[in-house]
Amino acid sequence: LGGAAWRALGGAAAPEGDQAVRLTERGAERLAALQKAKKNDGLMLRLSVEGGGCSGFTYVFDVTDTPPAEDDLIFEQLGKKLVVDETSLEFVKGATVDFTEDLIRRSFEVIDNPNAEAGCGCGASFAAKMDGF
Repeated sequence: LGGAAWRALGGAAAPEGDQAVRLTERGAERLAALQKAKKNDGLMLRLSVEGGGCSGFTYVFDVTDTPPAEDDLIFEQLGKKLVVDETSLEFVKGATVDFTEDLIRRSFEVIDNPNAEAGCGCGASFAAKMDGF
């Protein structure tokens, strides 16, 4: 996933390498298509983690133009921004976000999360590895 850049607002250093959250080329292309359709180049993909779901934690995606908060980290791939808050980052650092399409849905999803030990069949929720918490 070359061409990635990481930066943080508020002065915190954004993680790099295996600690970064990556957006695949297909994910960046889908975000670009949404920006074009909405005529809004400021749209970003926000990933957060909330308690709940069938496995304990749920991935929540939002396409938004709301300015990032002070504790948000911005990961950039092909000029498209993926925003993750500091708390959620602990659950998704090193993960990869993709855009997938199949017969029943089209969605952004986390396709590889080294912090998850199990997930549900639809990929929307996960159980966190407890050794890091």
